[in-house]
Amino acid sequence: MTQSIRFSITTIISLLVVVLFVLVILSTDTAGTKESGSTQEEVLQVDSDASTSSIALDEETDAVISSTGSTLVSPVIVPDFLIRSFPGTDFSTASVEITKAISGGPPKDGIPALTNPTFVTLSQFERDDAVQAIVMDDNGQIKVYPYNILTWHEIVNDTVAEVPVAITFCPLCGSAVVYDRRLPNGETTFGVSGGLIESNMMMYDRATESLWQQSTGKALAGQYVGTKLDLVPFQLTTLGEVRERYPDALVVSEDTGHQRDYERSPYSGYDTNHDQLVFGVSEYGDEYNTKDIMVVFRVDDVVAATLWSGVAEGDTSAIVAGTDITLRKEGSELSVLAADGTEIPFYFEMWFSVAVQHGDDLITF
Repeated sequence: MTQSIRFSITTIISLLVVVLFVLVILSTDTAGTKESGSTQEEVLQVDSDASTSSIALDEETDAVISSTGSTLVSPVIVPDFLIRSFPGTDFSTASVEITKAISGGPPKDGIPALTNPTFVTLSQFERDDAVQAIVMDDNGQIKVYPYNILTWHEIVNDTVAEVPVAITFCPLCGSAVVYDRRLPNGETTFGVSGGLIESNMMMYDRATESLWQQSTGKALAGQYVGTKLDLVPFQLTTLGEVRERYPDALVVSEDTGHQRDYERSPYSGYDTNHDQLVFGVSEYGDEYNTKDIMVVFRVDDVVAATLWSGVAEGDTSAIVAGTDITLRKEGSELSVLAADGTEIPFYFEMWFSVAVQHGDDLITF
């Protein structure tokens, strides 16, 4: 009985968090999305027709449209909200994972990605030392992308050390990943699709509107289906550590062109409450606490993860998929090295998300 009550309360709280976040998103963005030239009203309008009301045949695609909010685009059932949001995307070869996609609330670009942001000095950025941030080295100039901004925008399209990159963060699963924006057919920028899979953001590239899983970097639908984005190295630290170690660093300005309260998080307390998930996910193991942050990297086709807070100062040796690996930690900065000294790019993600994304194929140590 106690467990049922606890579950009910947790479920109600989770739903309230979703509703509050959607209301905040829809009520605060007065700037719209500059890149598309849309007004706030156009960008944030939600299609009230959440699903089709009967079974029918789409004359253009020969796809069977069901009454349950999904469409059979042979051989994969694609959620209708994605088809409406991305009418030009080819779903005929979509990955089966896309059948699990759900709407996160805000529509396509309702959470507006930033492109070529302006930067300010550390002295001009007055947020608390405890704010976490993605840090990158731009040919000697340290650039900082703080979580208090990433939480509201989730993607920043920028150029670092002559490489076009997408700095990405999904607050629902704590996944901080940086990708190279150069695709086989040229450079692109990324936006937030409005869809989630296993509580993880789905991105889209603006060149082809292919859909990508944020934490895995894998294209799930469109021209690039099956392709994986290349990881780009970065560090995850705090503003206090940046101020101490890199006093000349530049920080993404809060003058983003969007009206957001960057002083607070719409997910306040979420990342430390291991009993709360806003959206349901598949089962996962209990080797770690639900929202423990893991360091994740690939060795060939093998995905490995270790507890970030458990990485000791100095060198830690491990064998992953038969390969000697060294984790080298200096303060808050980490390197993952192959036996020949080559750096292996890594990213960060909550335990539950790593576990459901990779299942039995995941190696932990």
